[in-house]
Amino acid sequence: MKKSKRMQTVNSLAEREEQEQANKFAKSQQHCEAQQQKLAELKQYYQEYADASRKVSGEYLDISRLQESRAFMAKLSTAISQQSEIIRKAELLMNEARKHWMDSRRRAMSMQKLTERYLHQELCQAEATEQRLADDLSSQRFVWSMRQSNAMA
Repeated sequence: MKKSKRMQTVNSLAEREEQEQANKFAKSQQHCEAQQQKLAELKQYYQEYADASRKVSGEYLDISRLQESRAFMAKLSTAISQQSEIIRKAELLMNEARKHWMDSRRRAMSMQKLTERYLHQELCQAEATEQRLADDLSSQRFVWSMRQSNAMA
């Protein structure tokens, strides 16, 4: 079996691995975007609640309601901090997935180039063999014609 034919199996495995890594990267990217969306929603909710709390506190001063409001905003602030940490970790995982994908892509491309080189070598060898056979045949015909002409003389 020719090297180029054997390399087709290696190429298909490398391409499959690249596709799997690309899918993992896409999923990690989607996860990261979803987490960023959650953070944006939390920040928006915090801002809306803070604005509403200021309007209410301007009308009358109720200590227990003010304490509840501050406690709730502290919980929202903690949730925002936790969500920011989740995003940081998701971005690390996404960058790692991107690195794995790029590595597998480089391997697949290297295997493809190697296969192309093998194909080129095999083509050159086939052409050289064909030329050698053609030269041998031409040489044999020449010798045969010389023998025929000497035999007739």
